[in-house]
Amino acid sequence: MAKTDARQRNAEAGLPDQMNLLPRAQLLTVFAALSVVFVISYIDQSSLGVLLPTIGRDLNAETTVSLASTSTMIANTTFQALYGRLSDVFGRKYIYLSALFLLFLSDLLCGFAKTATQLYVFRGFSGIATGGINALTMIIVSDIVTLRQRGKYQGILSSCVGIGNSTGPFIAAAIIDHTTWRVLFWVIGPCAFVGLLIAYPTIPTNFKGGDYRQKLKQVDTLGILLASISVIFLLIPISTGGTEYAWNCPLVISFLCIGGAAAIAFVYVEWKVSLLPMIPLRLFNSTICGAMYAQIFLSGCTYYVQLNFLPGYYQNVRGYSSITSAALTIPMVLAQALTSINAGTFMTKTGRYGHLLYFGYTMLAIGTGIQCGVFNLTIHPAVLVVALVLQGVGIGCTFQTTLVALQANSAKSDRAIIISVRGLLRSLGGAVGLAIASALLSNVLLQNIPTDLPPDVRAVMEHSVYATPDMASLSYDQKRMVAHAYMIAYRAVFIFFVPCMALSLAVCLLINDTGLERQDEKSAFNAGDAEEGTKSERSGKDLEKTQV
Repeated sequence: MAKTDARQRNAEAGLPDQMNLLPRAQLLTVFAALSVVFVISYIDQSSLGVLLPTIGRDLNAETTVSLASTSTMIANTTFQALYGRLSDVFGRKYIYLSALFLLFLSDLLCGFAKTATQLYVFRGFSGIATGGINALTMIIVSDIVTLRQRGKYQGILSSCVGIGNSTGPFIAAAIIDHTTWRVLFWVIGPCAFVGLLIAYPTIPTNFKGGDYRQKLKQVDTLGILLASISVIFLLIPISTGGTEYAWNCPLVISFLCIGGAAAIAFVYVEWKVSLLPMIPLRLFNSTICGAMYAQIFLSGCTYYVQLNFLPGYYQNVRGYSSITSAALTIPMVLAQALTSINAGTFMTKTGRYGHLLYFGYTMLAIGTGIQCGVFNLTIHPAVLVVALVLQGVGIGCTFQTTLVALQANSAKSDRAIIISVRGLLRSLGGAVGLAIASALLSNVLLQNIPTDLPPDVRAVMEHSVYATPDMASLSYDQKRMVAHAYMIAYRAVFIFFVPCMALSLAVCLLINDTGLERQDEKSAFNAGDAEEGTKSERSGKDLEKTQV
């Protein structure tokens, strides 16, 4: 193992250091451009769910239209880990610009899709693009600011996630109310291209091109192939098992076996074969880092389920409209956005992150506990808001804090890989969480459908557990029985949140707050260079030497 680590370290030593600390004015300009594109990326991801019923009817794909979001998620997850190493080899800026161009092109093609299959393929390319934009935005920010300042800027990026996730559904709802669903893609695509035109002259780079044929040889091709096979063949059955396919279906079993075998082979290749592995196994040697990776996975399990299943609770249990349902998710994402900014400022001022992790996961545990215990058919909306605000505060305290803390406990050269692995684990957690939640909702609802309902209403509930049945012909008591059946099913999902967040809180005991200052950058930071940047060439070189 030691010989393998030394061999990989020697190969990584040949990679250029892309640390590029900027003067404050230039830093703010670059960060503003990155933030706007970051919001666009999350709008693209969060708006699709509102469009799916309309797209299904328009393309005659009501039973398969969920594959549009599944293909996006699988592609996003598959390529998360790839972008970190590609940006190490080929440079941050041009990989970032290529992801922007891919989003522009794929979204335009989505708008012109004539068949459901075309849409699923194009949404897969959109997922590849947004995965790259999300990862590379945070990687570039890590290149242009010091470790201690990253908390503040990464906190602002976390607020952009909340803004994108909250505005996307409203934009999509407004578009389908007034025009065709295709307009959304025709708007986001050109917005991505404008972002590319702004980013090209704005984002600096100190990366030297070199021999690209030689660089291609450095790419972990076998690792990329095995990682792609394992993620795709594992996520497809995880995403569709128990809903579209039975878990004992030969297709599901064969996919899980192939994906599992590819995952084992991937670990071996990264450990023993690759000189520049996509995911160096040394990242998991530290107890502190391993604990935070576990928290990231568990947080992904709950966060993505909340975003996808809360609207169903509001509509099927409480009887709210789609617009009201979208509005009731705002307290959580708004609390996340505001808390993220304050948490980042706290990290920058104090140089500590442990308090934020303890407080954040405590809020998440309390918020999910309230949601599990009191969400029902009649609870006052104010109680719903309180529970979601607590969770939003918890997400804001932990979402980017874990990223900065991971970088503080890892080598400087691993910062891009850490961001990619963190995104991969979060997306995997979301995929696993959605699979578990879908299975819970489906099985529990089917067991609790009232027997004395009209056949057409029962057929809707049995055919699609997410669809809201037409209850216009039902009596008041029958409507209450339907709502009660959905409430039992959604409570099973809410119960799933509690052990995830309780375990995340318990894992905090393994995390030792080592601070955000390294000894070799302390003098520069105390002199004010690291905080404010530098306008002189000499100060800039001093900071590059002291940055970790």
